[in-house]
Amino acid sequence: MTNKTEILFQKFIDGTCTEQEFNELMDLLQTNQHEAPVRAMLQKVYTQIEQTIPSQTFVDSSGSLRPEQVEEPAPAIRPVVRNNFTRIAVAAVTLLVVSLITWVLIPHEKDPKHPALSQIVKRSTEKKELQHLVLPDGTQVWLNAASELTYPPAFNGNSREVYLTGEAFFDVKHAEKIPFIIHTGKVVTRVLGTAFNIRAYPDQKSISVEVKRGKVEVSKANKVLATLTPGQAVQVPSSGKEAAVKQVKETEVAEWTEGKLHYRDQPLKEIISDLERTFNVEIEVMDISLLDEPVNTTIEKQKGIEAALLQFCELYKLKLERNQTKFIIKK
Repeated sequence: MTNKTEILFQKFIDGTCTEQEFNELMDLLQTNQHEAPVRAMLQKVYTQIEQTIPSQTFVDSSGSLRPEQVEEPAPAIRPVVRNNFTRIAVAAVTLLVVSLITWVLIPHEKDPKHPALSQIVKRSTEKKELQHLVLPDGTQVWLNAASELTYPPAFNGNSREVYLTGEAFFDVKHAEKIPFIIHTGKVVTRVLGTAFNIRAYPDQKSISVEVKRGKVEVSKANKVLATLTPGQAVQVPSSGKEAAVKQVKETEVAEWTEGKLHYRDQPLKEIISDLERTFNVEIEVMDISLLDEPVNTTIEKQKGIEAALLQFCELYKLKLERNQTKFIIKK
């Protein structure tokens, strides 16, 4: 290892390197010629951690998990498996202060969609599944079915940024001057401390944000579309149409976390997709002219999918049939 690399590496561990120095160090460490020296430096870091803060060393120096230290499953991190070099890196990154070592020591592909977050924590749900997450800053997230949230193992710097596909309700821990930023495609939602819901499924024509508490700024392509307060929502179409702000009932925001599904002037096809995700079933609408019809209804999840569809069909004078594989709605 060159003397310059050692200096940059030590500055990184001390937390004193600039962004330019960090990028230079990362480029240097991606070459195999530094593997053995870096392994030695990481072993030294690991030994210091073990001696001073043993509770932070969840693996031993060979990379083996210490079962007695584990109290709950760790977030799903997708590492690149190489050899003991990577294992020692994983041991070292358990110390919060040097958590970014994963960026330097574990090779990763650059993801243009998530340039700052690739190869870190990704939590996802299947159809019919909900998850409650607590992020590193104490922010609570309720992740709806068929959704994914990507975030770093620690929020460093002057912002807290995450990436969402699907739907989630956020109760953001207040942090003065450190905004919490959610990326959903080209739409960016920015807050300091508040509670709000974001719905951004790929099969829907718009992204919606509803506010339960606090103030939320929604933007696209560096243009502020709306600043929302409690009881307000915005829909941002994926097309070039203007974003629309509307009033919503605060009590109904994110009530899906409690098993109540509220649909207000939503196209039937979006509701069908939502029910398929929520109950993990297949639903076919025979008359495609119905798919764009706006629907207003509330469904209680605990009653089950068949009761929900019967309620809907009765309301709109439709018929419900069922075969071995799916539900069928027809006139």
